[in-house]
Amino acid sequence: MNTLEMLHVVFELVVYPGLVFSATVGLVLTWVMRKSVAKLQSRIGPPIYQPFADVLKLLAKESIVPARAHKLMFNLAPIMSLAAVVVAILLIPIGTRSPPLGFMGDIIVLLYLLAIPTIGTVVGGSSSANPFGAVGASREMSLMVAYEIGMILSVLTLCLDAGSLRMVDLSHPYLLKYPLAAIVFLICTHAKLGLTPFDIPEAKTEIMAGPYTEYSGRNLAMFKLSRAILMFALSSLFVSLFIPGPFVGVYIVDVMIHLLKCAVIVIMLSVVVASNPRVRVDQAVKF
Repeated sequence: MNTLEMLHVVFELVVYPGLVFSATVGLVLTWVMRKSVAKLQSRIGPPIYQPFADVLKLLAKESIVPARAHKLMFNLAPIMSLAAVVVAILLIPIGTRSPPLGFMGDIIVLLYLLAIPTIGTVVGGSSSANPFGAVGASREMSLMVAYEIGMILSVLTLCLDAGSLRMVDLSHPYLLKYPLAAIVFLICTHAKLGLTPFDIPEAKTEIMAGPYTEYSGRNLAMFKLSRAILMFALSSLFVSLFIPGPFVGVYIVDVMIHLLKCAVIVIMLSVVVASNPRVRVDQAVKF
């Protein structure tokens, strides 16, 4: 690999469609959700810069590590979560171009990468030496066992139909052909993002912030960024799998259409968030 190719790879990983682009879009989608929920609940909601201000404020603060925490795992968990979702973005097609890291069987790797942020949350909560963190981590693991199976089966349904495990071969309008798979994917996305009614691991009114209780500063900022990018990754994956196109042939326009669809998916999730109470762990797993 020559210098130019290496610079191109670094650009894709750091700028587009990697960290900078995905973090920006993810934070905007976070604002779209918060604003939509606020409007549905007759509130004003935050300004568009609020998610960016929150993350920048945390990045400027010191990360405090509890004295009894397992320091290595406590600090590694947010880094692991953020790195996984950034790499996952590089496996999802945006617009008409193939994903930068696409290869035969990339859908399997993508599903693994999208599971790592949850594992990072469990590791962080378990290593924090905080009882609220341990309870939140336990709830997160219970939920993960339930929703990961549903999401994998939903995606494998499309893989069986296409006869391929490559993302670019799955870009067909599967929504009309497999509506049940689309519904299952959306429900699992809702749980994977920890949104109401599946916000059981965090449950602020019960266990403070769950696995994030002891996190602060840069470590908490990385967790918030990974959650925002995960929202973009999952909504983008849904668009690519179930409602791709129509493509006009101009890449920038195709990307804008893709992002607009992602925003619509987030607004749909917001309606569920605003209209449902939190469920118990056993209810969520049975559901």
